[in-house]
Amino acid sequence: MSLRKPTCLTPQRLDAARRNSQRSTGPRSEAGKERMRMNALQHGCDAAPENEAAVMRALGEDPERYAALKRDLMTAYGPGDVLRDQQLEDLAKLYWRRNRIERMQTGLMRRALQAVEDRQRERLKEIAAATFDPSHAAAMEIDLGEPTDFSVRLRMLLSLLGVLREQVRQRVFKPRQEHQIETYYQGEIGWRPARLRHLLWLFIERAKAERRDEQELHDFMSEYFEGGEAAVEPCYQELLGLLEEEIADVEEEFKHEVEAQEEKDAIERDACLAPAGETWQMLLRQEMALDRSIDRKVKILLTMRKEHARLLREEASPPGDEPDDREGRAERRSAPESKLVGLDGAEVAPNFSSADAGLKASATQTESPAEESASETPKTAEQSENVYENKEPVAAGVAA
Repeated sequence: MSLRKPTCLTPQRLDAARRNSQRSTGPRSEAGKERMRMNALQHGCDAAPENEAAVMRALGEDPERYAALKRDLMTAYGPGDVLRDQQLEDLAKLYWRRNRIERMQTGLMRRALQAVEDRQRERLKEIAAATFDPSHAAAMEIDLGEPTDFSVRLRMLLSLLGVLREQVRQRVFKPRQEHQIETYYQGEIGWRPARLRHLLWLFIERAKAERRDEQELHDFMSEYFEGGEAAVEPCYQELLGLLEEEIADVEEEFKHEVEAQEEKDAIERDACLAPAGETWQMLLRQEMALDRSIDRKVKILLTMRKEHARLLREEASPPGDEPDDREGRAERRSAPESKLVGLDGAEVAPNFSSADAGLKASATQTESPAEESASETPKTAEQSENVYENKEPVAAGVAA
C-alpha cells in the first residue's frame, strides 16, 4: 500500500495542467510535423506504403533508385497482368530490403573498425604524452600517474629512466627519484631492479646525511658502505651500469610490445569483417530469410512467364492445324517403331547372312494375286519330298 496521499484535483490544478499541456503539443507547422514524423524510425521494414519515400530519405536512401529497380524488373520479366505486377512489386521490396540488410552489416563492420582505430589512435596519443627528453628534470617531480596500457607504461618508464640516468651522471640524488622507481617497479621481481633501487636509496640517504652533519655522514658511511669513501665510486659506477642495462632492456621490451600491438590491431581489423553478437546473428537470419523469399518469388514469376508464353502460342495457332499436327506427331512416333520391328523392307541388318536376308525378304514381301493362285495348286509327291528335304538345312541355318 502506498503511503503517498492521493492528489486532489482542484480547479486550479486542472487549469495549470491544461496550460502546461499546451506547451508540449509538438510541432505545429507542416515542416515541423514532417521532420518529427520519422523520429521513431528504426529500420523502416514495417513502414506504411504511403511513407516509403519519406522512410527512404530518412535512412539516407534514394527513392529514385527504388523506382529504377522496379522498372528494371518489369523490363526483365516482361508485361503481364495485375497479379504478376504485384509479384514484381513484392520482389522489388525484397531486393531493396536485402540491400538494406547488407548496409546494416557494413555499418556494423565499419563501427567495429572505427572502434579499433580509435583505440589505436588513443594509445599513440598516450605514448606521445609519456615521451619526454632526459633533460626534462621537472618530469621527475610530477606525479604522472600509472598508465593502464602496457606499451604506454613502458614508454613512460623508459623516459623516467632516461631522466634518472641524466641526474645520476650529474650526481643529483633526490627522494622523488626513489618514489618514481618504486611506483613503476612495484610488484616486479628481478635482481637488477632490486639492486638498482637499493643503490639509489644508498646515494639518496648519503646525500641527506651529507646535508645534515658530518658525523651523521660518517656514521652512515661506516654502516652501509664497506670500506668507507673508497666504496662510493665503485657503487656509483655500478649504479650507472645498471641504469644503462635497464634502459636497453626496457627499450627492447617496448619495441617488442609495439610490434605485438600492431599485430593485434591487424587481427582486430580483420575480425571486424565478421563481428559477433546478437545483432549480427539477427541480421544473418534476416538475410537468409530474404534469400529464401526472393528464390520463391523468382520461381513464381518464371512459372507465370512460361504459362503466359504457352497461352500466347495457343492463341496464335489456327484451330485447323491442330489435327494435322497430331497426325504428323503420330507418323513421327510410328516411324522409329516400324524400323524397330522390321516393317520397312529396305531396312536389313548388315550382319545377316544371304539366306537369312532372303528368308526375311520373302516373309515381309506382299504376294501378288498370281503368286497366291500358284501357291494354291496341288504339288506332286516328288515335289513335296524335295521341299521337305530342303527345309531342314534352312531351319538349321536360321537357328544357327
